[in-house]
Amino acid sequence: MKILLLSSPVVQLDFDRIARLPNLGLASLAAHVDDLCTVHVADIHGLKNYREYVKRIVNGYDLVGLTAMSFQYREALALATIAKEAGAETVFGGYHPTLAAEEIGESPDVALIDYIVRGEGEATFRELVEARLAGKSLKDILGLSYHEGEGKGMVHNPPRPLLKVEDIKMPNRDVRLITRGFYSFDVPIDSVETSRGCTQGCKFCSINLMYGRRFRRFSIERVIEDIRDAEAHGAGSIFFPDDNITLDTKRLERLCQAIIDAGLTHLRYKTQASASGIASSKQLVDKMGEAGFDGVFLGVESINKRNLEFLGKGKMSNDAEKAVQYLHENNIIVSTGLIGGNPDDDEEDLWENFKLARRLKVDFPIFYISTPYPKTQMRAELEEMGLVTNSDFTRYDGLHANLKTKNLSEEEVQYITWQMNARYYDLEWLRYNKVKRIYPKWFANEIRRLTPFYARRKLDLALGRRTPRDFFQEDLASGELCKGVT
Repeated sequence: MKILLLSSPVVQLDFDRIARLPNLGLASLAAHVDDLCTVHVADIHGLKNYREYVKRIVNGYDLVGLTAMSFQYREALALATIAKEAGAETVFGGYHPTLAAEEIGESPDVALIDYIVRGEGEATFRELVEARLAGKSLKDILGLSYHEGEGKGMVHNPPRPLLKVEDIKMPNRDVRLITRGFYSFDVPIDSVETSRGCTQGCKFCSINLMYGRRFRRFSIERVIEDIRDAEAHGAGSIFFPDDNITLDTKRLERLCQAIIDAGLTHLRYKTQASASGIASSKQLVDKMGEAGFDGVFLGVESINKRNLEFLGKGKMSNDAEKAVQYLHENNIIVSTGLIGGNPDDDEEDLWENFKLARRLKVDFPIFYISTPYPKTQMRAELEEMGLVTNSDFTRYDGLHANLKTKNLSEEEVQYITWQMNARYYDLEWLRYNKVKRIYPKWFANEIRRLTPFYARRKLDLALGRRTPRDFFQEDLASGELCKGVT
């Protein structure tokens, strides 16, 4: 059997300019079947003509795997069409197929999908491959959805319990067909996970629906070994994609010390973290700086207590100021997630997030828009309020407005958020951001790339040829929403 695993080619364009990572989950799946068959991973999200690439390589594969978040699902179906035309079976996995498995099983999409691996996929995928090789029944494979027979629809086996982390193999990076074009700023990057899951109950998040409110830790020895493997495969920067790495701050501090002891501080480390976790320990952040961390995406969400309560963070401390201070003192670039478009928001509430980012001198604020992801508690509450305005999941990327508030229309939420991005990256930001000092070459290249773009917009405004609304519509059409013109 030959298996091809494809990353989703659909990305958030604004983020892709800063970081593009190879898919860690697919490399992990490959590691669990590489003794059974020939398996390859194709990270096609960096290719311009990815459909042509897939058409060129797919022949000869028996099974093609596709992963998708909600905004990536439609394109996954297009790739499944290519795979089916080449004579392969298809297996879907990831957040959207997991959470919408029953709806998919009753929709016309099911004609393009032979199997759905739901939730944590390593063991389920291995058992599927074993059963296919042996010609055995699929009825006892937990976490699998499949066709019972022609014209009989899809059967959904019971869910699989979470795996023991000691049973999860290290990712197989050797099976990647595309090994270049992955970076953070201008340094080659790869991902290494140190834990899975989160115990907190944020209403907008799908993680609990995948893993339950559980937090499982890989051994620090395994993490160090995985970092070495990523470096051996060309990485100069490591991203830790853990769902909530700061749930156990003492462990993160021990990991930092292990990185130091292992002589791996020459690599550049990045992660996502909660503001409360980072703010809880200056000693931790100092150790992160010593270990080589130079970037943290900080979950701040909102300064508004009413919105924190709605988002399911009402009991979490709003320690953004302290967290950013600790990180900046260690020369760590700070990106923050700030969520607007919540039920009671008016224009002033949205701009409060802008003011907070400016006051904290955040290097890269991401002004997210509240998104009613399928099956989340937040979606149910927003639907009950009658605030969900759009169910086109291709727009469910956190940057597009798919709702209105009690005070603002969908377009007003989108436009105000666009304005915030347009105004943030100005001369004041040029003075204080840390990116220009840590990644001067990348920063200079971006300035050279964007200066003519902004100059044209300024000239068009001055001459009255175009309006800010014209630029807004242009960016909305292109999908690049984190830019504009002041």
